[in-house]
Amino acid sequence: MLHSQEKILRNFYYLVLIIISLYLVYLLRNVLAPFALAGIVAYAFVPVARYLNRRGLSWKTATTIIFVGLILFALLLFFLIVPEVISQFKSFTASSSDYTSKIAEKIIEIARYLDKRYPDFNLAQSIEEFLNNLLQNLQNYLTGILRNIFNLVSLFMTVLFFALVVTPFALYYFMTDAGKIRKSLVKLFPPEKRREFVLILREIDRILGSFVLGRMILSLFVGVSATVGLLAMGVEFPLLIGVIAGITDIIPYLGPIVGTLIALLFASTKSIWVIIGVVALFGMINLIEGILVTPKIMGKEMGLHPLTVLVALMVGGQLLGALGLIIAIPVAGILKGLFLYYRKKQVLASKGEDLA
Repeated sequence: MLHSQEKILRNFYYLVLIIISLYLVYLLRNVLAPFALAGIVAYAFVPVARYLNRRGLSWKTATTIIFVGLILFALLLFFLIVPEVISQFKSFTASSSDYTSKIAEKIIEIARYLDKRYPDFNLAQSIEEFLNNLLQNLQNYLTGILRNIFNLVSLFMTVLFFALVVTPFALYYFMTDAGKIRKSLVKLFPPEKRREFVLILREIDRILGSFVLGRMILSLFVGVSATVGLLAMGVEFPLLIGVIAGITDIIPYLGPIVGTLIALLFASTKSIWVIIGVVALFGMINLIEGILVTPKIMGKEMGLHPLTVLVALMVGGQLLGALGLIIAIPVAGILKGLFLYYRKKQVLASKGEDLA
């Protein structure tokens, strides 16, 4: 009876500790975001450091090479890419009414053509009324969207202020001391629980090992390919569309569809050949990604289901803002790893076996 009461009190203590920790994370979410970003990037590139280490480089040299490469990429991103994306976004918002009017005219033109062929449908009048109502309320929609974007930019600038100072140092520390950090985490557990914790880490690594870095590389591939292709076809705002396509590609299957639809929205003001070209471009990108790039980068790892990724990002962003978006996918991978480990443990226990 006494042992049972001690167990209940201990579990209650752990529950209170978890609730307090989560509340502190919520309060400090903007401050913790750069550390979380550094930790996830370090985790993603540790396999690359291991590869270089096996090739004869010391661990410190390997991590330094990766760190310098990432810093140069970040400088390129923030001083060349981001200003141009912001410039294209401002141009789009300034001319959005012209684009929507052109698109509406083309839709009505198609509807009138169909009315000539099928007069009983009377599509043109219904569609014209709907689009007129939509265009009248479009300014309110855009105002709301721009307000949300302004809030996101303010949050991003707050995170960026800390990130410029904190993230590079935290990233270098996490990468150079990855092995020590892992051992320190294991030592936090009682000796009898350490083996189980290591097995859980292996299960999580099996899910997230190539997923995080793989999605980064795939997103970069999609973003660059879309930007170059749209630029070659003369579609407006190619970099803006490419960035959106690359970011949304983090969500497998759904992301490419979103990128294609946004590109088609801009291409619809051009000729039919440009529209066909956009469809062919994104079809080719998705084909190359699915058949050639993904198998080589992601391998046959279990990863996460696209719906899991989408729900995790939505919940994380809603609860913790920028921090939530950063840690959403790793947390989903950890939860899945825990679930698979304990399910496997129960199955083996029912057979009288033990985990290797």
